[in-house]
Formats: sequence, C-alpha cells, structure tokens
Amino acid sequence: MRAPRLLGARQRHQSRQAAARRGRAGPRWLAALAAVLTAAMVICVAPSAARASGQSAATGPQNLTRALATIENQPRYARATWGYEVLGEKSGQVLAAQNAQSMFDPGSTMKIYSTATALRLYGPNYRFVTPAYREGTMSGSTLNGDLVLVGSGDLSLGLRDQPNGTLYYENLPNLDQSYADIGLPGAVEPPGNPLAGLDQIAAKVRASGITAINGNVVVDDRLFSPYDGFPDGPVSAIWVNENLVDALVSPGPAGGPASVNWRPTTAAYTTTNQVTTVSATSSTSLQITEPTPGNLVVTGQIAAGSTPTLVVHEVDDPAAFARSAFIEALQEAGVTVTAPPGGSNPEALLPPRGSYQPGDMVGDYVSPPLSQFINLILKDSYNRGADLMTCLAAVKVGSTNCQQGLVAELQTVTKLGIPAKSVFLFDGAGSDDQGRTTVDALASFLRRVATTSYGPTLFRSLPDLGRNGTLADVLSKTRVAGHAQVKTGNRAVGSPTNQLMLLGNSLAGYVETKSGRHVTFMIAVGNVPLSSSSGVLAVTAQQAQMVAAIYKDL
Repeated sequence: MRAPRLLGARQRHQSRQAAARRGRAGPRWLAALAAVLTAAMVICVAPSAARASGQSAATGPQNLTRALATIENQPRYARATWGYEVLGEKSGQVLAAQNAQSMFDPGSTMKIYSTATALRLYGPNYRFVTPAYREGTMSGSTLNGDLVLVGSGDLSLGLRDQPNGTLYYENLPNLDQSYADIGLPGAVEPPGNPLAGLDQIAAKVRASGITAINGNVVVDDRLFSPYDGFPDGPVSAIWVNENLVDALVSPGPAGGPASVNWRPTTAAYTTTNQVTTVSATSSTSLQITEPTPGNLVVTGQIAAGSTPTLVVHEVDDPAAFARSAFIEALQEAGVTVTAPPGGSNPEALLPPRGSYQPGDMVGDYVSPPLSQFINLILKDSYNRGADLMTCLAAVKVGSTNCQQGLVAELQTVTKLGIPAKSVFLFDGAGSDDQGRTTVDALASFLRRVATTSYGPTLFRSLPDLGRNGTLADVLSKTRVAGHAQVKTGNRAVGSPTNQLMLLGNSLAGYVETKSGRHVTFMIAVGNVPLSSSSGVLAVTAQQAQMVAAIYKDL
C-alpha cells in the first residue's frame, strides 16, 4: 500500500511559506569557510569575555586560538556558543579544538552524511535508468494496452546533463533555481531543456516501432512512497524540471505589463500573468499562486530596467505532471496517444511490482553517474536533492519509507566509528532544526570517510573555496583560495515578536594548509541574535576571516 501524503496541496503551500519564514538550510546566506592547523600544540585559554559567555578553553597553537578568539569575543556573540575541531587527516591528532563535544544545529553541513550514505550504498559510478515498458499486445505498430514510465530517482532527467557527462550547477553569486521559491534574489534557471529526458525516451518508443497507443500512459513512482515529511518539499521517484514550474519575469516599460516565460508548458497547468512593471526605483515583489487546482497565476510587480527574476512553483503531484509531459513528448515524437494528457495519473493500471519484462522495454534514459548528482547537491547545497539521497538510501536497504534512509545514514556514521549519540538526523538536507551533530563527529567523519572507496568523490564534490559552488566568490583573491573543500550550512529563524536568531552556522571539510599539511575540520556557532537577515552574511564573513587566519598561521 502506498503511504499517504502527509499534507494536502493547500497545506503544503502554507508549510512552504512557514519554512521560508523559519529559514532554510541553504548556502545563500553564507560566505564562509574553514580551515587548518599545523605546528606544535600549545594550550591557550580564550580571553575572559569568552569564558563569561560560557565558552570552554580552546586548545591549539597560540597564534591561531588568539586570532579565533578575537572574532568569538565580539559583542554580537556574547550569548552565542562556538565550537571547532581540526584533525590531522592521516594521524587523527587533534590540532585545535573548542567545545568539540557540544551539539550544534549545523544546517547544510548535514548533507555530508546523506550524500556519503548514497555513495556508500550505490557507488559513485551508479547510473539512474528511467525506462518505459509496454503493457499489452501489438497490432502492427499499435500498442493495444498501456505504456508505463518508471521513475528511478533521476532528479535531472536530462535538464542539467552536459555534453561532457557532467551535471550543470551554479556558482555564486548566481543561485540555484531550487532557491527561487523562498524569495531569495539571484536564482537562475539551469540552461538545459527540462523535457530532454522525456523527449529521448519518447523518441526511442517511436524507434521501437510504436506509432500509436490505444490505451493509457501511466507513471510508476513506486520506487519509494512519495514523501512530504521533510521541510524542503515533496520527494518523488519521478522528476521533471526538478518538479518545478518556472516563471521567468521580465519588466516592460514602467506602468505597463511585464512578460513571463513559463517552463515547462504542459497540459498539467494553465498559467496566467498578472505582473505589472513599476518605476525603476521601486522594489520587485513576485509570487506564484494556485487559486484553483491546475491554474497558476504569477502576481506582483517588477522594477523597470531590472534583470529578469525567476519565481518557481513546487509541483503538487509529480507523477501526474510527468505523465502530462510524457504524453506530449510522445505526440511530438510521432506517437498517437488516445489518452488525454491532462488529469491525474491512473496508478490503478500499474502492473504488479517486479513484473516488468526486459523484452517489453521500449525506451529509456540513462543518467550521468551518481558522482555528478552528489557534486550538484554539495556544490549548490540542493536541499530536495539531499532528501532524495535519503529516500534512495531507504530503497537500497529494502524499504519504501524515506525515513528508513535516516537509519541507513546513521549506520554510515557508526560504521566509521562515530558514536551514534553524537549525530541526530531528521532529514537529508539539514533543514530540520531538530538535527544535531557535534563538531568532533563531523570532523572525524570527514577524516575517516577519506579512507573509503567513495571518499575521493565526496572530497571533490564539496565547494572549492574561492573557485566554485557556494564558495565561488568567497576569499577568491586570497592565498587560501583553491586549498579548501568546504561544505557550508546555516539555519536562521524569525520569531512572532519579529526577532531573528541564527540557530547555527557551520563550515566543514578539508584543507591543505600553507605548510602542505592535510586536515579535516568543522567550525560552528550557535544561537546568535541578529538585527536583520544581513547579519547572517556578517557572521559567515567573519568565519571566513577565521579561516584566513588559520591558513596563514598554520
């Protein structure tokens, strides 16, 4: 039996708005990175201001701990808690530490656990195969029966595929399109074709000799039960345009209408443009709503002369969305389909699980290797992509319940000798504010995972400081640039009293120090009161300064 969806469409929309108010585990507020140590160990007690705020003594080279304490002791951190640990990658020696056994809300650095688990269970070279099967008999070139598209968990399905076998990702200051739904400016569409995978499958169906389908088209999304229990939105086995409808809004003359380019356009949705262009000095404010099922409306205003602005709508029913798009792709390929492209997915027509026969496969789409998906997820801090890795982990251990993927992730942690009580997992992305890890746990995990067969893939997938991904424009003109592979994470929440709290900001990864030493590390700060959201940028910028000091001194 399929697990019930946890929220209805309208409830899901409200929960997305609530998530946006709470803050997401994304890299877009960050600009930070972390770092390295070498040299002989010296005990250095942080100044009195740090002790007054509840900080424990810091251990490490004196120059380094003093430099870090200079930032920790600033007034904005008077009520906050800092923690860090730096380990020799080969020796495991603790080179510097403070509050290393304390729990932190780390945000997106938790993606390290979910992506490492997917790599452990599937291997970096695994490829997603999305097949189409005929269910029925052939009469000449007519299929008397149904055509079934089987979702495999390929989140790109051709959208981001590059000719060289890689997956496209964004580099700051550009933001990934998955962040356009929470009001962050600068999000852009991937440059690919959102229907590329379906077009290729449809072309293969036609090449197999089928010119007409006298039956229905069905999407099989039973790889795992569609799940909407994670904060960042529904996760399904089938993805078309990453289960988003894009609206790219461009301004017209002030006082006139704006133009909207929708993609993909399918029978699943009708779209309406109600955006006006305002003066160049006015602000841009855009929203997509679904006032009635299947009818999308983009409203608001855009400033004259501004660059196009992307807003997106999360698809409520990925299987029905994919079915509509696939029927239209078949028609474009020259296959006549008697079933209309609109409406729900007729899942009652699906054959029993495991009953598909190899000889009945009439088309497929094969993805780039899993290593490229991990690269995308970590470089861009792709939240739903990380949650998908959790669901796929559940599948690999024999379950269709995405939450069982969290059990597999904890097994990945403990198999590498990390105590279970030092990591608490609630989602794959790090967006659930109940998630916790100690600084020691993540720094130690990174050191030990480096010795595994999939460790090099994880290492290469982390943003490269000053070079790519969420760290492309951070310290790009300093000597540390290009010498640190670092995952970023943050969690900020607003209160009903209009106060803002940075629950956690963290950096974790690998650094090759100025002296050539290789270390793993995690740096975290928790519970920082902020006067505005720009304060998050200030905190992460100061963490970047800490990294620069670490690199210089060690």
